[in-house]
Amino acid sequence: MNFIINFLFKIINIFLSNKDKKINIISKKEIDIEVEKNLDNNTENVCSRYFTLEEITKSETAVRQGIQNIPSKDQIFQTQQLCSVIMDRIRSHYNKPIRILSGYRCQELNKVIGGSKSSQHMALNNDAAIDFEFYDHHINLESVFHWITQISDIHFDQCIAEFLPEGWIHISYNTDSEKNRGKITRATKINNKTFYEQLGYAKWI
Repeated sequence: MNFIINFLFKIINIFLSNKDKKINIISKKEIDIEVEKNLDNNTENVCSRYFTLEEITKSETAVRQGIQNIPSKDQIFQTQQLCSVIMDRIRSHYNKPIRILSGYRCQELNKVIGGSKSSQHMALNNDAAIDFEFYDHHINLESVFHWITQISDIHFDQCIAEFLPEGWIHISYNTDSEKNRGKITRATKINNKTFYEQLGYAKWI
């Protein structure tokens, strides 16, 4: 019953926080998503207000390959910071459930999927990274990317528009706040090769 109570409190908070604004109507599908996410919630599984450790570490590749994608306590902390400082802000601003495409990756998993040897998804240097999209595909990810990098004051290390508009957004965070670069990048694919173009830095730099 605790997950139902927590979910109802979450809905009430959304309405109270929007009492002077136009309230977004939450669809049944979105409610089902939130309820399902909270079914298995417990103290150990909670990552932040809107995200669980399970969805941040979930990987179909890891399951298929029999890889134990389990973060250390330090890596869990780094992931929690990323979710609390950045992902919760994005989730709250758009008031729509976010789908995590790739979160924490152990070194073995990162190698299997062909990730960079210095990928922040591995959370090896006081950092963490997440690739995400929205369950509601009517939300324009280019607009989300613009809001994060040009309008909001969210302090991130790097934000990458990966193969948009059909792709996803990659965002990373360093728990040593002074090391967050606010780097803005766009990834495109030409002839099956990926090219990264640095677009600049966030306004708070």
